[in-house]
Amino acid sequence: MRSAAPGVVSLPGRTADHEPVAVGRGPDGRRVGVLAGRRQNGGVDLHRDALRAIASREPLRAWGPGVEDLPWANPEFSERMLHEHLTQDHELASRRLDTIDRQVELLRGWLGIEAGQSLLDMTCGPGLVARAFARHGITVTGVDIAPAAIRHAIEITGGLPCIFIEADVREVPLPVAEFDAAIYLYGQPGVPVPEVQREILTRIRRSLRPGAPIVLEVRDAASVDRRPQLRWWTGSRGLFGRDDKFVLTERIWDEDARATVERDIVLDIETGALNTFGVTERAYEMDEVESLLASAGFPTVEFHRGWDGLDFDDSVSWMVAIGR
Repeated sequence: MRSAAPGVVSLPGRTADHEPVAVGRGPDGRRVGVLAGRRQNGGVDLHRDALRAIASREPLRAWGPGVEDLPWANPEFSERMLHEHLTQDHELASRRLDTIDRQVELLRGWLGIEAGQSLLDMTCGPGLVARAFARHGITVTGVDIAPAAIRHAIEITGGLPCIFIEADVREVPLPVAEFDAAIYLYGQPGVPVPEVQREILTRIRRSLRPGAPIVLEVRDAASVDRRPQLRWWTGSRGLFGRDDKFVLTERIWDEDARATVERDIVLDIETGALNTFGVTERAYEMDEVESLLASAGFPTVEFHRGWDGLDFDDSVSWMVAIGR
């Protein structure tokens, strides 16, 4: 068994009802204990196995077990994620509505797409970008694996020229030479391993009319913080459910894979149930994006790093590439 992670130390001792297995420091700097749970049935500790699993967790590595991608297709998770998509308090899941409107104005110009033409929106989420395009008379086909997101996309685009497909972008059947442009936005292109991403882009290329462009948005490698990070918090934030949780979040940069790897280990404080959520995201240099797009049939690439100075949360971290 590995030793406890940095910032968490094992301590002996117990109280009448609980046994503190690990402590760390809270936001105010005070030492705070993680309690192992009420002792019942002759001293059985409801949380001990979960805490041992946390202490002996595997080191992070790109696309390793449990950190390939988030469980977007899980109905309960997708419902909780939908709330994060729709909030206007942050841009961690979807961008704010005013940001989307400004981005779509740029994208319409970069793509040269007009009313009456068609657009493929891969990993479309809850349809916010699709709706913004459709309001300009553009017919949008959106694809996403999250059931709650697709339901919401259908609800908000009633009367607009939109079609939504609940499917994995790695597997969804696409028509041939059907669309006038495609968009694949906000980090999701960095999640599949590069070989799979190349296959996805190749399939997108076949779905486009000759010469039609694709917009690919990836994490700019120059902006990535490569320092390892580890923190923990307790609370009942919505993405992991409404009950009180102890959450250990860790993040690394995998130099060999050129990717960030993030994992949230979530312990239900009341029940001792343990769940892990993780994702790997490949970051790209400009020449890597050119090579990726060229291999998928887009030999000409135009770049707009940081969205050409458009002001929104974390805008400098993103690289927009337009392949033709």
